[in-house]
Amino acid sequence: MEFLGRAAVAMVLSTISATAFAEMTLEERLAEAEKRLQVLEQQPQVSTSLDEKIKIDGFMTFAMERSSGTRSSSGERLVFSEDVASDEWNMNSLTRAGIQFSGEINEKTEAVVQVLGRADENYDAGVQWAYVSYELAPSLKARAGRLVLPFYLHSQYTQVGYAYNWVTLPEEMYSVIPLDTHEGIDLTWKLLTGPVASSINVFWGGMDVPANGLQFKVRDQHGANIRSDAGNWSLWYSYTNSRVSVDLSPLAPDPLLVPAFTALNMDEHYAYFTGVGLQYDNGSFFTLGEVGRLDLSTPSHWFPRLESAYVTMGYRIGKLTPQVTWARIDHSDFGHVDTSNPVAPLIFDNFADRQKSWTFTARYDLTPGLALKAEVTRNYDIGDSEYPSKGLYDSSCDVATAGVGCGQPDDDDPMIYRLAVETVF
Repeated sequence: MEFLGRAAVAMVLSTISATAFAEMTLEERLAEAEKRLQVLEQQPQVSTSLDEKIKIDGFMTFAMERSSGTRSSSGERLVFSEDVASDEWNMNSLTRAGIQFSGEINEKTEAVVQVLGRADENYDAGVQWAYVSYELAPSLKARAGRLVLPFYLHSQYTQVGYAYNWVTLPEEMYSVIPLDTHEGIDLTWKLLTGPVASSINVFWGGMDVPANGLQFKVRDQHGANIRSDAGNWSLWYSYTNSRVSVDLSPLAPDPLLVPAFTALNMDEHYAYFTGVGLQYDNGSFFTLGEVGRLDLSTPSHWFPRLESAYVTMGYRIGKLTPQVTWARIDHSDFGHVDTSNPVAPLIFDNFADRQKSWTFTARYDLTPGLALKAEVTRNYDIGDSEYPSKGLYDSSCDVATAGVGCGQPDDDDPMIYRLAVETVF
């Protein structure tokens, strides 16, 4: 401060003409400089510190996974969840890195941008989150921009693997809607009622969802979710209603079949998603689970109703956390499919998933902010005698020509293996 004071005095003195200084005593010169310095100190100061304006956080996952040698009844090698090939380690599908920038515009306004790069996309960075939030009241906040889709218990950090124990979140539940974000607005109200702390969120927006070679256009997506915490318990509930459109003609393997596919195109039909989650965690023992249901009104009922669920139990032993998860996904409404259009059952088969799984996970927290994970999953009960679903496996066979049940796994116990290093910084 003494140095700054002297510098300021020198700058002020330099603005006074030599003649004036010649006519003033030293005491008068210092008094004049002190007056001007007081005026400068009263002016508002602008901070130039980056640390005071922007907060930067990051996360990274390096992971590898492989599937056991799973084949269809025709001998074709199958791929699990679109990119996990049999007997081959995939080090790209789960590896990712992200950086989040949070900037305080003023005491009530904040801007947040999160950039995410994936190994399977050559780390071409894309904006995952981008929104502005404004505090309407101490317990009420509004946001606008690219926001998290609040469908699940873990929606806020699906890409931050360090935040949960699995290497991948249960796919029977989290693959139903294969997106994390949408463009929209929301309001979040936090309230405290006795020992219960709750957060109520309402939202509106839209997005485009790529799935099975199609592009679903989701508009007027609106809904609400609530999370309540009381002691060791947490409860989650969400409900969403959307308008959906899709062109089915890309699925037609032959130009002659395009009219049959086009007749089933969706235009302003409705989709509904409901999710419920419950968690108990006393610091050592924990258990949690979710159930979800997706309904989509389609011509001739070509889209199945999808129901999914999982339950997890685990125990923390120092730095080691073992846990076990049971999960399932199933479809229904095949009996309502209108077979007068022969394409409808084939498209239904393209989206009908049925399987169950057991997953055993071990997490070891090497240091704060760095965790190692190992995981093995056994899939079973894939399809049944009533409907030969292929579960979450994919094949190159053409459902439009090969028929229902094309590519169903012939292995009774297909396995998935995963290893990961997770960090936040």
